Amino acid sequence: MQPIACLLLPAALLALPTLALADHDDHDGHRRGSYKQEYWDGACKVERKWKKNGEFKEERKCRPQPAYVVQQPAVVVQQPAVVYAPAPVVVAPSPGVVIQGTIRLP
Repeated sequence: MQPIACLLLPAALLALPTLALADHDDHDGHRRGSYKQEYWDGACKVERKWKKNGEFKEERKCRPQPAYVVQQPAVVVQQPAVVYAPAPVVVAPSPGVVIQGTIRLP
């Protein structure tokens, strides 16, 4: 190999990691002071945006949730049966019959 190539190869290998560090982290949309974030909160999609000057905006878009209604059992209280008794017959006292007699024994 040529002597210049022998020196450039290790220099290039040492320079590769520094090139990887020069990557601008733009994975979340953060660039020049603005930032954007999206995530799900239950059935709602939340989108947050920040501006350079610190303004903040949040939007929520929700999908309708199916409503599950569980019917409670009906409570029936049974009333006691009503019994009607006939009214007592009231008889006026009569003067009565008195029998007086004489008994004779033989």
